[in-house]
Amino acid sequence: MRGLQTGIAALLIIGLATSAFAGDLQQSIAKAAEQQQQQQEERASSRGTSKPLVWLGSALFVGGMAVGLYSFINNKNGGFSEFGEANAVNKKLGAAGLATAFIGGTLIFLGSHRASHSPSVTIGAGQVKVLKQLSW
Repeated sequence: MRGLQTGIAALLIIGLATSAFAGDLQQSIAKAAEQQQQQQEERASSRGTSKPLVWLGSALFVGGMAVGLYSFINNKNGGFSEFGEANAVNKKLGAAGLATAFIGGTLIFLGSHRASHSPSVTIGAGQVKVLKQLSW
């Protein structure tokens, strides 16, 4: 029992003694975390998004999915299924709704990932500048 108490006391002393040396380690960890956060913020701000495309794409996606699902799910046979159930749905309207949702998803993708490739338009006093880099 006496050996256990001595061991615990020794571990506490060593732990407290090394915490004085760990001050530099804590500062370097905090500095590295700040640098990483700044780099992430810079990447997020440089990427940018085209908000009109994202909003238009979101509206088309939600509307198209709502129309498509309603057209495929809503049958005109009442509450009980019977023969000819597949013919009771509006297939053309459902397909058009899903196509609209696909177009909306494409616009969301283009607005969020391709915004950095869009031209930059700057309007100033007596001047209009359009910057676009072409490469192939």
